[in-house]
Amino acid sequence: MKISSYTLLPALFFATALAHAAVDSNPFAKDKHFDFGTDIAWNTSGESMTKTVAVEDTYYHLFFDGRQLRLRITTGAADDENSAKSFDAFAVNDVLIDGERNAIFQWCLNNQERHSRFLQQGLSVKKDICVNDGAHGVYTMQLNQQTVDSLLNGSKLTFVLKPYRTPVELSFDITDFKAAVTRMQQTRAAALAAIRPAASPTSSVAKGVAVAAVVPKMKCKLNPPAEFAEIKTIEYACDDEAEKSKAKATLSAQIDKAIAAREKLAVEKERKRKLAEQARLAQEEKARREQEALAASAALQQELSSDIAKKMIAVCKKKWALGEHRCYCEKYIEYAPAGIESDPSCDK
Repeated sequence: MKISSYTLLPALFFATALAHAAVDSNPFAKDKHFDFGTDIAWNTSGESMTKTVAVEDTYYHLFFDGRQLRLRITTGAADDENSAKSFDAFAVNDVLIDGERNAIFQWCLNNQERHSRFLQQGLSVKKDICVNDGAHGVYTMQLNQQTVDSLLNGSKLTFVLKPYRTPVELSFDITDFKAAVTRMQQTRAAALAAIRPAASPTSSVAKGVAVAAVVPKMKCKLNPPAEFAEIKTIEYACDDEAEKSKAKATLSAQIDKAIAAREKLAVEKERKRKLAEQARLAQEEKARREQEALAASAALQQELSSDIAKKMIAVCKKKWALGEHRCYCEKYIEYAPAGIESDPSCDK
């Protein structure tokens, strides 16, 4: 049986083993780091496997059943809810395998309500892939095959927690993880063989190959360039290259469509601008012509008035020469000779 062929395991159970490490219980102290080696054994059964470590009066139970990884914090050695610690503001800052952040944990950060800086007690994660149940001292993370393979072939699993104001870093040596899984599978296969001795030796149970739990594929996001805010973010399965390529092609097509729409809008805007400019110039030309016409009319009227005045003055002079004055000559009285006086009655 090859360990590398494991899929997600159905269930494993770990028994309790204790590891004591010195720790300052002051919650306001500096960051605390604890390393737990392979001398702390996994307690396995056909259902799950658990490794329990202790730091003074606090116990950490690392549990794996093929579908999920769980870390429970208790005040007693038993991995149960009765002795679980209760927190008011429990935070899970990181989960790392060999120093690299686990992809499932990153997905949970990206899909937690309100913020993505750390997993916060009281905030929900989409599809409950990660659950921070700080009130019962439990953090649970559903697994995919990639994470299981990383655990089987990894050397260190690290949880960065913040139960109080002081961050706590727990590092588990997991070089014995694969061997513990083997023991679990053997135990499970033996139990099943005892129940069904006639089972085919070629069956998946006889081989110790568990049926993988169905874990939703992690989604990655493909964001459009900042200048294309009208285009929505496209999601695709992170580990599916075909979906990734399709998402890129869709985004490219949407960008081309947005550019074409902007160009069409710019052409229409320029057309309307030109029409408005033409209308403005036509209006200005019309106003100019009207002003010229008014000016020409005023000049003509002035000229006509001048000619009429000359003719009237000539007529009046003839009357004035006879010693007569007419009211129609009153407006020209300044041109009258001496002896011709203005007639006030002409204004009535």
